[in-house]
Amino acid sequence: MPISFSFIEHLRDFHDVFTVVLENNGSNTVERVTLHSSLRTPDERTNAVGYVVKCLGELIPGIRNELFPITSSYGMPVYFSLERAAAPYFGIKAYGVHMNGYVEKDGQKFLWIAKRSDMKQTYPGMLDHLVAGGLPYGISCEENVIKECEEEAGIPRSISSNAMSVGAISYMDIEGFRYKRDVLFCYDLKLPADFVPNNEDGEVDSFRLIPVRHAANIIRRTDFLKPNCNLVIIHFLFRHGFINPDCHGYLKLLESLRRGDCS
Repeated sequence: MPISFSFIEHLRDFHDVFTVVLENNGSNTVERVTLHSSLRTPDERTNAVGYVVKCLGELIPGIRNELFPITSSYGMPVYFSLERAAAPYFGIKAYGVHMNGYVEKDGQKFLWIAKRSDMKQTYPGMLDHLVAGGLPYGISCEENVIKECEEEAGIPRSISSNAMSVGAISYMDIEGFRYKRDVLFCYDLKLPADFVPNNEDGEVDSFRLIPVRHAANIIRRTDFLKPNCNLVIIHFLFRHGFINPDCHGYLKLLESLRRGDCS
């Protein structure tokens, strides 16, 4: 597991759950954390690591009681499941879905942008996609998009089932003990011009429909948008022709959308 050196210190006492070994990679010596060999089944690993997360208490804030499947790559067998909030502390790659909800009026494209509730545990009050969420254990991307559409924006299945899969982006972010490694599956949904979203789960404060070019300017000039939303909207800008090869830095920007391990 790619875990920060400081965070490893908090795991040393859990000898029956983790094994910390020294490895020489040629230029220096590093510590590698593995699960104890006595943990033979996914359920045993899930329960053991879950106990550690509970013991660590406030060291891992924002516990959601939502399990993420831990795999070597997307679609592979689940090795164990881990509390969503803990994933970046263990350097675990996580997956999510982000959906651009847009409308067309008078030949112009507009994006629905959400403002996150001030009570959210992460990025409170920041701008967000119309619909986004982590990919928990036991649900497909398509069904997760449909579920999140209903919960976050009041979009019925009769409309959300038309969401189109348009690719994926990946990124890495290191902050304190957290080593965030995310792959986001991107979706577009063209909505009726008269549709007005309505949040159902209390996680969104308000919605606003803005021209796509305005959204691009928000990304360029401010830090108002939740950071990973910037990447997904930039992905949208490429695909809908708002960023083209004649734009300065086109290829470098395009490459940056796959900075993380996209597997």
